[in-house]
Amino acid sequence: MLRLRFLPGLLLGLVVGLPAGILLAVLLGLPQGSAPPIAAPSQIQDLTRKLEQANEAKERADRQLEQFQKLAEQMTVSFNNLERRFKSLEEEQRGREAQAQRPAKPPQVPAEAHPSPTEGVPDAPVEAEPPSDPR
Repeated sequence: MLRLRFLPGLLLGLVVGLPAGILLAVLLGLPQGSAPPIAAPSQIQDLTRKLEQANEAKERADRQLEQFQKLAEQMTVSFNNLERRFKSLEEEQRGREAQAQRPAKPPQVPAEAHPSPTEGVPDAPVEAEPPSDPR
């Protein structure tokens, strides 16, 4: 029994709704400017030329970037070489300074070979003897 109540309402909605929708669409109509504008051939050529120029500029920038990367790598290698040379020179300079600061030591003579003149002498003050006159 519920079917009989639902079915007439559905048919009435379709019968009234479809013609009303069609009538509104015709009366209001689609705006004339909604179609995509057709570009003039001169605009197409202009845009094509700009695109080609942009692509050429991009290629130039890519080449410059590659050259810069190569140059940066060469500079890095050169800097590392200079740093190594500087460190080696710095080490040489430190070695020279260390040698210059060391006093020159006379060769050590063993104590047994040359007895010291004060061996066996008590620790007494030594008085100077008057010089003898050889005349």
